Amino acid sequence: MKDRTQVRLKQLAVHRVGNKAKEEGVVASRELVDLRDEQLYDLLVNYFLTPFKQEEFFRFTHTSDVALNEMFAYSALIFAEPHNFHEYSVHILNHLYQQSDHPKVKSGELYVVHFEGCVMEEEVVDAIGIFKSENKDTFLTFQDEADDLNVNYHFGVNLKGVDKGCMIYNTQAEDGFRVKLVDANSYDAVFWKDDFLNVAELQDTNYNTKTVLNLCKDFSEEVFARTESKKAQVDFISRSVDYFSKSETFDLEEFTSSVIDEPETKERFKDYSQAFAEERDIEGFTDFAINKNTVRNMKRKFRNFIKLDTQIEIKFSGYNPEQSEQYVERGFDQERGMHFYKVYFYSES
Repeated sequence: MKDRTQVRLKQLAVHRVGNKAKEEGVVASRELVDLRDEQLYDLLVNYFLTPFKQEEFFRFTHTSDVALNEMFAYSALIFAEPHNFHEYSVHILNHLYQQSDHPKVKSGELYVVHFEGCVMEEEVVDAIGIFKSENKDTFLTFQDEADDLNVNYHFGVNLKGVDKGCMIYNTQAEDGFRVKLVDANSYDAVFWKDDFLNVAELQDTNYNTKTVLNLCKDFSEEVFARTESKKAQVDFISRSVDYFSKSETFDLEEFTSSVIDEPETKERFKDYSQAFAEERDIEGFTDFAINKNTVRNMKRKFRNFIKLDTQIEIKFSGYNPEQSEQYVERGFDQERGMHFYKVYFYSES
């Protein structure tokens, strides 16, 4: 969360949830956590809010009516009746336990949190945080006693990061609220996102920007890599990233014309993008505003180097199309029977 200055932690319930397949059961706390200790309060706020740095937003879904989504219903009740927060937190605990029926799902502590003062664009709203800690660390503790130092150890939760979490913001209720996710464990990601929460990613500017950049990445790897040289692949990626970095909006026709020169490759890209959208049931990604934060985050996923079988690697700094187009040439040496790259430069460093 970018702006945390106004956020206040109003209520917190902590329960324990086990694995249903192993019949471990649940432990529901009797009372809410006392938040009057300032140091504990600050530690908890930082622990809960720090992980949410990603751009993706989700929303609650259901096959027939979003009101039938259990987590949507419990969230709506908490927003409407915060005085019954503890009661509804126990319902959330039991719902989580019912979904924890896979052998890989770990037992752990469940934190249900009520926040106030969360900034969503220009709106200040309440939010519900749901977190689960599954992994325990060992901590050494030291105590001074009669001019001596005693060493002991304790098991506990590491405050550097949550294992699973979500923030449910009280906005756009008619569209399933706005939800953010974090999940540090990939082995049971479906359980948290789909079984427990049942959310789908919001098709906003972040989603569209990320989708088309992934489309370009896949096209370069599946089409360029098979039919063209590695240099042509790097050229395409550099042009694509450069387009997204400099343009405010994406237009499929404009993008295709400015990034791809060969008419045959242009048609191949249009066919590929159409099939890409149909396979993923995506609509409206041919014309949208570009999310610059998403572009910056996605850059590191693209390959901007050429790896040769002679144990030599040509690495390009950034995604400037001029680097590969003007300063690198590819050719074939008939005498040696080998391909070669010619690199132009003014000085060495």
